[in-house]
Parts: sequence; structure tokens; C-alpha cells
Amino acid sequence: MDRQELSDFEIGYDYVRRRYSSLAKHSYQDLWKLGIAYLQTKGADAELSRGMGFYFLELGIRIRLAEITSDH
Repeated sequence: MDRQELSDFEIGYDYVRRRYSSLAKHSYQDLWKLGIAYLQTKGADAELSRGMGFYFLELGIRIRLAEITSDH
């Protein structure tokens, strides 16, 4: 998909997905805190920031689910 067709949310999400997937080494709590901080951004870049925050939350959830399933 052409970058011009993406919303600011999608651009932010994709940027973090490509650039910061190495953060998967961090705890899910840290990723949730980071995600929540990005989701609270207001102003002109809020939608871009929300995309970034959503990715961090999603990554934290995936890490937590992996922990839960490996414990059983």
C-alpha cells in the first residue's frame, strides 16, 4: 500500500512495528506504560502517536500471553 494512502494512525503503528520490535525484550508492564503515554498525546500529532501507542500495547499483550501460556 502506498504510504500516502495510510492514515496517521497506520503510519505511527507501522513505524514503531518496524523500528522498535526489539523492545519485545522488555517487560509487558513497561510496554503498557509506554503505550498508555503515547495514547494520551494531544494536538496535531495525536493520531500518529495513538498508532505508536497501540503497537506498544499490542506488543505488551503478546508478551504477556506468551508468559501465561508458557506457565501452563
